[in-house]
Amino acid sequence: MLRTSADLVEFLPFLIDVEPVNSLVVVGLPTHRAAGHLGLVARADLPTRREDFDDAARDITDDYVRAHATPGTVLPGQMVLYLWATPATGEQPQQTMRRLQPLADAYRAAFNGHGLPVLDTLCITGGRYWSYARPESNLPEGAEVPGQRTPGSVSVAAVVNGAVRAADPAEVARAFAPVTGDRAARAAHALTQACAALDDRRASTTFDSLAAELHQQTRALIDTTLTRIAEAGELPGAQDTARLITGIQDRRTRDFALACDDHQAAHRLWQHLARHCVAPHEDLAPPVLTLYGWTSWLQGDTPSAKVAFNAAISSDPEYRMAGYLRAALAQGWSVEGAAAIFRQAAAEMGY
Repeated sequence: MLRTSADLVEFLPFLIDVEPVNSLVVVGLPTHRAAGHLGLVARADLPTRREDFDDAARDITDDYVRAHATPGTVLPGQMVLYLWATPATGEQPQQTMRRLQPLADAYRAAFNGHGLPVLDTLCITGGRYWSYARPESNLPEGAEVPGQRTPGSVSVAAVVNGAVRAADPAEVARAFAPVTGDRAARAAHALTQACAALDDRRASTTFDSLAAELHQQTRALIDTTLTRIAEAGELPGAQDTARLITGIQDRRTRDFALACDDHQAAHRLWQHLARHCVAPHEDLAPPVLTLYGWTSWLQGDTPSAKVAFNAAISSDPEYRMAGYLRAALAQGWSVEGAAAIFRQAAAEMGY
């Protein structure tokens, strides 16, 4: 039974599959018509500009209500809102909490405006938490997030009942972390050579001709590499790895890769490529991370998918495909439905 703000904070990691970063997490509490069943859990990025607070609050509230429009769904009787934030540079957790107070107020007002009363709004930052709804219960420095050192009663009860704690995004990201040492040096050298070769080709041919030629060459290399992985577990060497990474920067080639049928072989390949997007070529990572996230989702590994999409967007906030897929995953799209869209697009483009 969740009775206090501490209980609500301790239970949050069991409601999500990966710890959020700078996110609002919305949790609907049971109504008398849905006793024992939590309502929809939703996540949204926290806006960074004060002038966007009201619009962000309206958007998430409208989306949350719209998600309950299908027959058989019931809006929750009460809401709990969690603002999970990272302190800005030089900012203390208490200062982060105070900075986000207007945003918490905007969220609460937006949900109340839809007839969805907010039981509590909590700020979690820097390993501490505060309740905006119950300020009299707060310590000035905040309370330590329960369950960090030793499991509390809520965590124990959740595990006993089969719940799984959210994954640590840093731990998940290790699967596609860049290689180090001599492997990194070889990868960097191969990428530098591949980029220089592309620059030479650009100087001697038109953009359209080069793009078409590179697309066909990379497609063929993807097909050959996936066959080798499937048949012998053979990952590409440094030169082919670099050629694949540079070739997948092309949008058409990336879209071809999204429609690959051998998801297991493709997953191994995109993971390998992501690990070889090393300095000073980290800017080449977003398409590869997006592909890795996509095949993670296809295989049911939503924590890895979310972390990979977030990594792609962190590297390039304007990389739209990662943003589209992250939004589709957050909004509960069927991965089979998304895959069908990619297959249809591939067929229309003659892949």
